[in-house]
Amino acid sequence: MAPPFLDTQTKAAIVCFKCGLACFLVVFLAAGITMLVVAAVANKYMGQFEELNHDLISGRNLCIVIGLFVTLTGILGIAGVVRENCCLLLSFAGILGCLFVLSVAAGVSLAVLTSIGTLREKLTDFLGEMILKVEKTAVRSKVMDEVQMQIKCCGDVSYRDWFDVPFDGTNVTHSGDVPGSCCKGAKENFDIDKPDDSCGKRAKSQNSTIYTTGCTKRVADILNGHLLQIIGAGAVVIFLEAVGFTLSCCLLRHIRRRDSADEEDRVKLHLIKKREKKEAKLRKRGQESSDDLLSEDN
Repeated sequence: MAPPFLDTQTKAAIVCFKCGLACFLVVFLAAGITMLVVAAVANKYMGQFEELNHDLISGRNLCIVIGLFVTLTGILGIAGVVRENCCLLLSFAGILGCLFVLSVAAGVSLAVLTSIGTLREKLTDFLGEMILKVEKTAVRSKVMDEVQMQIKCCGDVSYRDWFDVPFDGTNVTHSGDVPGSCCKGAKENFDIDKPDDSCGKRAKSQNSTIYTTGCTKRVADILNGHLLQIIGAGAVVIFLEAVGFTLSCCLLRHIRRRDSADEEDRVKLHLIKKREKKEAKLRKRGQESSDDLLSEDN
């Protein structure tokens, strides 16, 4: 049988790793549910961005898929911890390992794209296409109005991008004018459904009442301003995945060690009982032989 101290140490390790993994799973499951809530809120307000290309829609759907995946993985881990099931724990550890690799790859890709300016180029192309679309179709872009109003910018590269663009839907160009969403205070005063562009008149000569910074630069400044927070959040996610993977592997190892010791004890106990039965039979046969000899003597 296994030494008592070894059995005690194994049981204590299992309890320790179960508690640590349970705490991790609470955080992991909360993260998955939070992503689903964020996706639901984003879906509620996505209607005003219908004319946007599929990037935002795809991002929302990806958020839903990842949220469901994380939530189901968390439930799988909880079931494995509660039942101390090696198959469930092994599956959970494998999924966490894959997530860890993907997270590291995504972080490296984001760092590379940011360093070579690819994200900014894509953003510039997208906003330029939006303004060109307005120029060709004379259909007002609610997306551009929303972007300009929320992050306090105007145009793609600068406010001059709107000059000679029929942004009011009348197919009439207004030289030197910009949409009302470019005006200072538009976030509080501008109505996307009933746009008023009067404050953007003659912006070419009187631009003190509008935002002159292009939206590409503004978004780049916002991203750069939150770059440390983004890197920090990514590092925390990768660290948590590594911790969860390590805890699940350690718990799995000790459960297998305990089960192996229990199986060894069962085998030894079975052999002991078998030997005792055999000895009992031999003693019984020996007693019967002695009785037969005494009968013959009599």
